[in-house]
Amino acid sequence: MRKEIPTVAIIGRPNVGKSTLFNRFVGERRSIVSDISGTTRDSLIDKVTPNKHTYFLVDTAGLTTSGGDSLEDEIQTQAQVASKHADLVLFLLDAQKELTQDDYQIAEDLRKSGRPVVLVANKLDDSSSAEVWHLMELGLGEPLPISAKNNLGIWELEEALDTALDKLGFEPPRALTEEERAKEEADETIRVAFIGRPNVGKSSLLNALLGNSRAVVSDVAGTTRDTIDSHMFWNEETGEMVEINEQINEANYEGENWKKFQFLDTAGLRKPGKVERDFEFWSVVRTSRAIERADVCCLLIDALDGVTHQDTVILGKAIEAGKGIMVCVNKFDLAQEKSKAKEETDERELAEVKMWDERLDKIREKYLGYLAQKIRFANWAPVLFFSAKTTKGVQQVFPNAAGIFAERKKRISTSEMNRFVPEIFYNHVAPSVGTKMGKIKFASQVATRPPKFVFHVNNKDAFHFTYKRYLENKLREKYGFHGTPIWVDLRDSMEKFKGKKK
Repeated sequence: MRKEIPTVAIIGRPNVGKSTLFNRFVGERRSIVSDISGTTRDSLIDKVTPNKHTYFLVDTAGLTTSGGDSLEDEIQTQAQVASKHADLVLFLLDAQKELTQDDYQIAEDLRKSGRPVVLVANKLDDSSSAEVWHLMELGLGEPLPISAKNNLGIWELEEALDTALDKLGFEPPRALTEEERAKEEADETIRVAFIGRPNVGKSSLLNALLGNSRAVVSDVAGTTRDTIDSHMFWNEETGEMVEINEQINEANYEGENWKKFQFLDTAGLRKPGKVERDFEFWSVVRTSRAIERADVCCLLIDALDGVTHQDTVILGKAIEAGKGIMVCVNKFDLAQEKSKAKEETDERELAEVKMWDERLDKIREKYLGYLAQKIRFANWAPVLFFSAKTTKGVQQVFPNAAGIFAERKKRISTSEMNRFVPEIFYNHVAPSVGTKMGKIKFASQVATRPPKFVFHVNNKDAFHFTYKRYLENKLREKYGFHGTPIWVDLRDSMEKFKGKKK
């Protein structure tokens, strides 16, 4: 069975309802607004679990927003890119309109690609199949009648997608067995993904860590086309690095001081409004997949560009996925050059951080203050300053990633947690709703990677959402959890008894 998360792409001519169907799956609000404060969500792709399977759903309407191309070229691009990169294609048609030559051409291209296709007829308000039989002329099987706008036929569509993914051999999400859970917890490989916008230096960083030119490096944004996995050992005592290949004996590196790393280099994410053809569009998908596989995500930002809106989107994705975070300020050698300059030039500079004729330690201090304002929702993440081009400072990645990995696996005993509960509760204004005061009955850590805590309370309604933030802050203050998100859940201790007679 294939354990990776599959990708399902929605294609079709403009105005057939692609975005409406996409929002039907992800929820209209969720497709625009993120759950992470201070970030917004990329509306082109989302991970969904509507029924049995979990998959990345992609709205290829983003492929046709650039302008300048004919309608025929736009939909041909959708079909070619989707058939090349997606695991399953959802071909959406407007059942109220006649088939066009473009529809026949797309169908032919999809058949030639060999990519599995689910044919869907939209805008049938009564979900009647009487008006869709002519669509079988496309040779893609029986069409599924739906109305994305009115939520008709959506359950049947979800079932059809699950069946298609079953046939492709994808394994639906399930609870791990005790044996699998033990194996996962015993896995000491530290998986690190380099994420960020194009041309911020992800490939240069990978090459600096590996000591070779494994990934293509170019000034042209988006040069890295595929995710490249690289494996290596690092000795935390000596700093020695050994790339894993067929020639080395891994048994020689199983000592206590050796850490095993798997690095994922990903193509950069572009702004949704500027997503270009083929590789640029699908870099969003590949980066999302890399985030899912990683334990620690290194968000690279350009020292002179600072934090952009898209950086917060990428960071939000990684935090939502529960991954460890490092914020890596790359190209800091440029800041050093500016610090030595006595006079300003017209070269680019970050307006919020003065660099001309400033001491380097002062620049670093100001930059930390700037980041604290820009990404305050991740103020628990370590910040590294280095230059991937000159390799100065890049070795910081190893100890920081290893430290975050250890924090993600940290487990606090239930007895220790409940000794800490009174201190948490009595150091804050007592939560209440109406005249009823909220109380914490007991607490426990229920998961690691990332750490997850459940607080059982007498009345969940008494606890404002800001109280969860307070709980997270107290947990960090007491136990650390540096560099990793913490998930806090409040549960009503009487919830399972509600509705039962005494």
